[in-house]
This record gives sequence, C-alpha cells and structure tokens, in this order.
Amino acid sequence: MVAAVAAAAIAVPLGLGSSHREAPNIALDPSADNTDVYAFTAKDAPGALTIASDWIPGQVPANGPNFFRFDDRARYYVNIDNTGDGVADIRYLWKFKTKVRNPNSFLYAGPGTQDFHDPGLNVIQRYKLIRQTLKHGKVKDAKTVARGLPVAPPNIGPKTFPNYQKFVDQSIRTLPGCTKTFAGERDDPFFVDLGATFDAINVRAGTGNQGQGKDDLSGYWTSATVLQIPERLVTKNGKAVSGSDSANAVVGVWSSTDRRRLQVTNARPVRHHGGKAHRRSRRFVQVSRLGNPLVNEVVIPLGQKDRFNRTTPDDDAANYGKFVTKPELAAILNALFGVNAPETNRTDIVQALLQGIPNLNQHSGPNAGTPVDTLKINLGVPPTKTPSRFGVIGGDNAGFPNGRRLTDDVVDIELQVIAGFLVGNQVPLGDGVDKNDKPFLSHFPYEAAPGSGFDSSPSQRFEPAHPPTPPGGP
Repeated sequence: MVAAVAAAAIAVPLGLGSSHREAPNIALDPSADNTDVYAFTAKDAPGALTIASDWIPGQVPANGPNFFRFDDRARYYVNIDNTGDGVADIRYLWKFKTKVRNPNSFLYAGPGTQDFHDPGLNVIQRYKLIRQTLKHGKVKDAKTVARGLPVAPPNIGPKTFPNYQKFVDQSIRTLPGCTKTFAGERDDPFFVDLGATFDAINVRAGTGNQGQGKDDLSGYWTSATVLQIPERLVTKNGKAVSGSDSANAVVGVWSSTDRRRLQVTNARPVRHHGGKAHRRSRRFVQVSRLGNPLVNEVVIPLGQKDRFNRTTPDDDAANYGKFVTKPELAAILNALFGVNAPETNRTDIVQALLQGIPNLNQHSGPNAGTPVDTLKINLGVPPTKTPSRFGVIGGDNAGFPNGRRLTDDVVDIELQVIAGFLVGNQVPLGDGVDKNDKPFLSHFPYEAAPGSGFDSSPSQRFEPAHPPTPPGGP
C-alpha cells in the first residue's frame, strides 16, 4: 500500500520557501530578514562549529547603483544555546558601518578596482564583531573580538572588479582564539521551486521527485556572515567534544536581528534629558529570527508570524506548540494529493525539529527534550564522506535535522516528515530541485561566490530530469 501511495505521489511538486519574506512585517524590512541559517562540522575543520547565516532575500545582482548591504542601523546576531533551554548562552553580534569616500560620484567603485586598498573603491562597509556571554538571558560579559573588518562588496562585474576573489580573500580573517570570520555577498545557497509552490501548490509538468523543478533562487545573492568557532568556545563546559555521547556535545543555534524600537531615517540626533518614553525609544527589539527552516513559513499561521519573529525559543512550546502537533500542511497534502499524512498528535514532528532526536542531537541534562526552535547539532558526529541530501532520514546522521549542511535538501526532508515518514508513511514528496545552482566550496566560507551583476540571469535553472528517488534514498 505504501508503494502504491508513493507511486501516485511521485509527480507531486511541493516546495517551501526558507524564511524569504516569511512574515508580513519582515517582508517590508528585507535588510533585517533572516533567510537561512546553517550549522555543521566542516570536513576541513572537524574541531569547530561552522555557522553560516544569511540575510536580505531576493538580491538581483544587477540592481545598482545602490547595491544590497547590511544595514548600519540594525544589529545582527548568531545565538548559541548549550544547555537546551532555548535561551542564548553565547551570542555573536555584528555592527556594520558604511563609508562613502566620494559622495559626488554615483559609482560604487571605479573601473579596474583591485582590492580594499584601491582608492577607486568608493563605498566600503566594515564591521565590529562582539562576543557576548549570557546568564538567564542577560548579558554578563561582552568582548569585542574584531573591529574594522571589511565586508566583501557586491560582485558588480568584471570591468569594475577584474579580480573579485581578491576582495573575498581579504574579507576572510582568523581571530585570536582561532575563530574564522567572513561577511559579504554570496550566492543564495537555498534551492527551491517557489513559483510552483505559491501558485496554490501548482503542478509543474514532470516535477516532484523526478527533477525538472525550477530553482527560483538560482542566480540571486544573499548577504552572509560565516563563523567557524572552536568547540571549546561554544560548549557548556568550555571544552572540546570528545565524542557524540559527551555531555557537552549538543548545541542549539539560531540567528536574529534587532532594531531600535523607534527609528527615523536620516533624522538629526536630538538631546533629551531623561524621560521614560525617550529611554524606551532607544531600546533595541527583535524583529526577525530563524532556527529550523520552514517553521515560520508553513507551521506558524499568518496571524502569528510577526509575533513569532518577536519572541524567543524558550516560549515556543507555550506559544506555538498546537500548530506543530496539528500542522495545517498535513491536512492540505491530504486534501490535494491524498498522501495519508497523519493530521493530529504529531509528536514525531515535535521531536524531530524541536526536541532533538534521542541519542543524536537532543540536549543532555535537566533541559533534555525541551521543545524549542533551535537548529540542534551534535558536534561529536563526524562529517560524512558521502553525504545524503536527505540527512538523517537518508541514513546520514551528520545531516539535517542534526544541524544543517548547505547540501541538505530541507524542502524534500520536511515534506516527507510532515507526510509521516517517521511514523511509517514514507511518501517520496519533493519539489523537483535537489541541489544548488552552483557547487558549494570545500573550504571557508563554503557558500558559493556570487555571480556578477554584468552576467545577471536570476531564476533560470531547471533541475534535469532523473528517475524518482525512493524515500530516504541517496
């Protein structure tokens, strides 16, 4: 019976956007929008946690003369929870500052600009990186670990930047304590057929689990921060992880963005003398967050999406638990395609995404099994020599939801989990897009280089046709 259902579902093309314009308010504030976060152990850095966080969705490379960049007025965070309570124990904060050297020119950079030292580079953005340690959610210590580091500029084109890679190389820095850092434009690493999905879950001929899906994010840019942090700097006991069963092996990761409560563009600073209202206006508040992919898109209902972006993982069970145990998407899959997905009491989804899988990526200690939306990774699990794009359901315990690698096909994984893979209903759902339009790098910063504005051709890639892949297959 499972085989019959699977055969009927092979041609179902389903895809989901991963925090690209996922909530009403953040869709109006793209420079603060978290698009994706990845947490993995890289093959070339087995003793470190690598975190790649992306912001600002849908960047068309040719969109000049004011190209995309991090917002100097926002605060960008990567949060690390090493106890499992959904509260950050360590945070890394980026503060950006942009300088225009010649305001009388419309050019971002002149022809033949070689590197950051070239006076032809008219716009340059730099950042300060701050490491914070917290206790019960309050900052106890903050240390600036780097300042004045350059952000890799947009890849405008070969006439402007004849050696763009030189900017990337100069943007990669190793800090005291052996932490690596990078910030700048990269190719958007998420791959998905968005057009078919949001056209009322339309059917693109020949797609599903047989390829031929359209990667609607191919050729677009994203603004990325990438950190590679030695394990001892993120674990709860300050030591490296000795194995997958170590008490300090699991950490939870998510990214977030803060803005001032009251913000007026280009306003002149005004001196005030005290006053509660003024003090409140100066406070920063969270406007976006992202842990597991697709949670805010297809689990949280429209009326709760902005609230989700304002709240923190420790409140997830109370605020949103009912939407996980009775997911609307399961009912939609059944209504449209008859895949026999369980519609209620979905504790399997809660465990896979929010609690962690026992003996794999569930936290140890008193908070074990606490349901929080963080990307949980067991740092003691070594990288896989031949990764499966299906991650854990494909027999590859180094992949999603044990962290998230760039190559993990989270769309197909989560569709199959929602359909009931973990409770025996193994339906090979997919969006027909199995990999990124550009190969990822085997070295830091791992995300592919952005294509140039001169050669811009976004959303042109279609996945080649291929035989259907069985559930959890390679």
